[in-house]
Amino acid sequence: MRIALAGNPNSGKTTLFNALTGSIEHVGNWPGVTVARKEGFVKKQLSTHQNIRIVDLPGTYSMSPFTNEERITKDYVQQEHPDVIINIIDASNLSRSLFFTTQLLSLGVPVVIALNKWDLVTKKAINIDMTHLSKDLGCPIVEVSALRQDGLKKLLETCVDRKGSTQEPAFIGRADATLNKEAWLEEEKERSIFVSNLVKHVEKRSIDSHKLNQHDAIDRIVAHPYFGIPIFIVILYGVFSISQATLGP
Repeated sequence: MRIALAGNPNSGKTTLFNALTGSIEHVGNWPGVTVARKEGFVKKQLSTHQNIRIVDLPGTYSMSPFTNEERITKDYVQQEHPDVIINIIDASNLSRSLFFTTQLLSLGVPVVIALNKWDLVTKKAINIDMTHLSKDLGCPIVEVSALRQDGLKKLLETCVDRKGSTQEPAFIGRADATLNKEAWLEEEKERSIFVSNLVKHVEKRSIDSHKLNQHDAIDRIVAHPYFGIPIFIVILYGVFSISQATLGP
């Protein structure tokens, strides 16, 4: 069984790949480009299903037909026919992740969404209606933590169950979108509107200062409209002093 792993950069895709395979991988290049291609087998303790191969597709925000790197995902699916696609999504940033998801769903291969970084969702007081999101996208969703290796068995079991099933697209684009760049750009505008409306429907954000994570707390200080510039000047002066007056010489 072959499973393709696809997602945006910084969504935790590489972390999930390493968690599933134990970082024992075969590395090469995709045909015609210098982009690295990684493949590995799922660790035996994670699944009773034998010989599950994971193919790590390049991280990208879109499947544009006009650049080599972004075209790799579509070409791989059409030419090598994986059994299932795992789409890893940053749960704290649905609006950015789901654009690529709608493109994956149109390829006709069964998709399982791995909703990653669930700890950030809790810290940022984000409420995601999983039932409606799964129904609107037409594919199962599994909560995982790639860093903590939580939910991996359930994710693989869902993939095994999805093998051989049909996948309907959540967004139906223009038939002529691949003919020219203008038509493709117009379709992507419509796709963005679809994703924006979907996120508004399934995601609710509560602003609660007590639940801000560490990065948010720091940003509130260093990016303050009044205190930010003085802090920047102090840091800049400190770096200059260290490099020119103390450790530097």
